Amino acid sequence: MRRWLKIIVAVLVAAALVLVIKWKAPDHEDVSLAKTNVEAADELLAAYADGRNMLLFHSQEIDEKKVYHLLQAQEPYLSTLSATSYQNGNLRLTYAVIDKEEQESGIAAAKKAGAEAAAEEETIEGKLKAIHDALIRSCIYEETGEQRAQMAAGVSEDGVAVCAGYARAFYAMCEGAGIDVYYVEDDDMTHAWNVIRLYGETYFIDCTYDDPVPDQGQRVGDAFFMLTADQLRETHTWDEALYEEFLDNRYPENFAYIQRMQDLQLADPSLRAADTDTPAEQDELDALNDLLGTTIAQSVTDIDEDGEETMLTRGELYRLGYEALWDVVDGERRIEQLIDSYIVPPIVARKMGF
Repeated sequence: MRRWLKIIVAVLVAAALVLVIKWKAPDHEDVSLAKTNVEAADELLAAYADGRNMLLFHSQEIDEKKVYHLLQAQEPYLSTLSATSYQNGNLRLTYAVIDKEEQESGIAAAKKAGAEAAAEEETIEGKLKAIHDALIRSCIYEETGEQRAQMAAGVSEDGVAVCAGYARAFYAMCEGAGIDVYYVEDDDMTHAWNVIRLYGETYFIDCTYDDPVPDQGQRVGDAFFMLTADQLRETHTWDEALYEEFLDNRYPENFAYIQRMQDLQLADPSLRAADTDTPAEQDELDALNDLLGTTIAQSVTDIDEDGEETMLTRGELYRLGYEALWDVVDGERRIEQLIDSYIVPPIVARKMGF
């Protein structure tokens, strides 16, 4: 059963995380100045995208196992990380993707399936549930020694996967639907699931645990859909501090306002967390002013007290817009007028506390 699979996966991971100790540092090496594990993972992925698969780290704070967790968190690929430690404390990390072309085919299929599953849903949570259900209905959990079962391809092309395949496929499916979701694994790397930060709160989704074993066709569970850390902690263990640090880095604070406004159909549904701190466009501001019937700002540009030009970011734009929904106009909140005019969906607005 799943316990047996955990042992097999643990052996595979042990082979992936190879630590070699050397007495002398290499003469020439691409050197990273990263001081945290999050920075180390980001720089290693950037180097890999640039055609280099290894970096030398000087910081004593870099932990190869935590870096490996973070590499997997933000990439839907089955990968390996090897580490070489030197007597002077330097650490060289080498990142590699296993059978990348084969994996890319499965990831592309998963993205397409995710976009299709979420197409009719209006809210982010609705899209997540549609993707969760579509994945479970299309796949059978089976403890197999096949490497593809740990890939997104196991779900999207074979219909047979283990937890790692479920979590990687869910990541890719959400990517296809334009949703920022990440991959999480326990400290022993024997179980995997997913995480999202929605409206500033962290939620976990474990598609594997929601798929009945033995398979029951179209039946889908939901006991492990959108759980808080307190709820998930009853059955799962993971490096909570590490992942929270990672999520803080990936989800800017104002992205929560973009998500709320997307659900209220007052923001472009294609906006992602990475768009939060990008400059807003004037026509974007004008359109929001028209929708809200107010002037949250006259222009996306301003002059600060030092005479320097500043730009209104998208995160700031939608934060101001969300705050304006609570303003009282002619005896009622602005959001009530938008509900009455069918500009925002009433059920979504009420669920959000309006």
